[in-house]
Amino acid sequence: MDIFSFLSGLGQVGSGMRGDSNKPYDAAGKQYQDWANKGAAVQSPYWNAGTGAIGDYQNWLQGQKDPSKFINNLMGGYSESPYAHNLQTDAMNAGTNFGSASGLTGSSALAQQMQQNAGKISSNDMNSWLQNVLGINTQYGAGQQNLMNTGQNAANSLTNLYQDTGKSMGDAAFGSAQGKRKDSNDFWGGIGNMIGSFF
Repeated sequence: MDIFSFLSGLGQVGSGMRGDSNKPYDAAGKQYQDWANKGAAVQSPYWNAGTGAIGDYQNWLQGQKDPSKFINNLMGGYSESPYAHNLQTDAMNAGTNFGSASGLTGSSALAQQMQQNAGKISSNDMNSWLQNVLGINTQYGAGQQNLMNTGQNAANSLTNLYQDTGKSMGDAAFGSAQGKRKDSNDFWGGIGNMIGSFF
């Protein structure tokens, strides 16, 4: 009997019976999954915001599909500003006072001038209001588009994270299977060495 072969075989059997050659790989796989979950938690709010913005952005675009209808709908919300109303009142009073002082009260030319002044004030107020509303509307659309871009960037990051994690977990699973195979080979090889030591 070869005592060294017997003891070597006994050590192999013990190693194979312990069956823990796969444990480092299993632990690594768990760590990969935990870190992937943490990464996903960081990116998810951005992805959710971008996904939520898609419907709002589509509705915003749809609302502008017919420009005339869009502008008419906006203008339906217009009302004269108090500032424009005060300017018109002041202009009418100044015109009346001028007409009285110059003897033109009731003349067509004075009435036409006063009407034109009031129209200009009203038109300027309306244009100013419309420009403000269009500016806000444009900012809203840009904001929705920015949210979608942020969501797309988060989706790209998540895709890369999942691809990398999948590869790492696949490597860990392969290593775990190799470790189990090693334990089995150690066990049966050890028994073979022990039996062979008698010959």
